[in-house]
This record gives sequence, structure tokens and C-alpha cells, in this order.
Amino acid sequence: MGARGRMGFSGHLNRAGRPKPTLEFDLNTLEITHRWADVQSAQGYNYLYPTVASPYMKGQYCRPAVYRWMVWTPGYGIHAYYVGETDNLVRRIQHCLRPGNTQATNLRLKAYFDEAVNQKQQVELQTLVFEPFQVNKVNFSMELMGHTHIRRFLENLVLVWLDAGISSGSPLILKRVLEQDKGRTNKHIDAARGHLKQLGLTDEQTSRLLETLKVARA
Repeated sequence: MGARGRMGFSGHLNRAGRPKPTLEFDLNTLEITHRWADVQSAQGYNYLYPTVASPYMKGQYCRPAVYRWMVWTPGYGIHAYYVGETDNLVRRIQHCLRPGNTQATNLRLKAYFDEAVNQKQQVELQTLVFEPFQVNKVNFSMELMGHTHIRRFLENLVLVWLDAGISSGSPLILKRVLEQDKGRTNKHIDAARGHLKQLGLTDEQTSRLLETLKVARA
């Protein structure tokens, strides 16, 4: 990000005795000053899933955010992260607590969090806070978080950071797992749809049957 590549030549020779070109990059380094702020249900008290949004939260967090859910056990460590972006954090929390029948990701996330709580783990929420920076004359600041493309850029940047730090024993990145799960679900639904068509059902009949069975693509 914010890096410029420069092509160059090394001293390696090919079979013809000519210099063999290789790519060399002189990268500019961009350090983004940032931190993760705990979402609080009341001043001084961190929010814990599955608590409903408090009046304090509705006054503080009905705003855009890049956020991460953190599943952890005090004294043991962090088990998993889920990174996302939203134009209204309180509404996002409510969707996670009471997902609709068609909100596949929220349903999977709730199921994971509920199981974590049953296992005596804690599920907390944090938001990304960062100092203003610029990439190729494009400004990024907390004041610009209302722009969807700004939030999505930062969301994916955070996922890159997490991927870069993955090693044995690292926390699970739930976004990756849920996306894979969603892909498998859609693949199975498409296969079922194909089999139903082979049995002579029309597209309308197939859709109606899947709707009756409450089966929908994620």
C-alpha cells in the first residue's frame, strides 16, 4: 500500500551469457498509527456478547466503524477474531444478536458466539481508531468513515495484517471460515437445484420448493 515498484536487473546470466532480468522493488514504507478501542456498554465497562445495546451504546456507537469481534478466555488468550465494517455499529450488533432468516453470515456468527459463551469464553467488541494518513493523494481519517469505500479498504487492510501474523496457534480468523462455509452452502444448494431440474421441475417449482424448505443461498 502506498508502495511504488521499480524494475531492475540483477547480475545473473542466462545460457546465452546475457544478463537475466529479475524484478527488484524499492518499496516505500507506510506505518499507520492505530489502536483498537473497546466498545463499552457503560463508561468503564466493556460490552460483552450477548448483552443488548444499552442506552449508553446507542448514544456512542450509532456511527460508522471498522470493528472486530474478539473471542477469548481471560488468562488463556484469544481464540478467534471476526473483522467487519458497518455504517452503524449498534445496528450491526443488533443484527448479530437477532439475525433474520436470510442473514446467513449473522446466523453463523451468532451460532459460533453462542457456542463460545457456552464454553465459558468471552466475546467482546472493539473498533479501529487511527491517525489520519494519505495514500496516493487519497486521504483517510476517522472523519471520513462514513464513506463505504474507506471502511472497506480499512477492513481488508486489517485482514491483511491478521493474515501476515498467522502462525501455528494463532487466533482463528472467522471471516475466512464463514466465507468458506458460505461457499460450500451455495455449492450444495446449486447442486440440489440441478438435481430437482433433472427430475422435471421448472425453475419456478424448484425455487418454490426451496423457499418452502427455507433453503436460500448465503
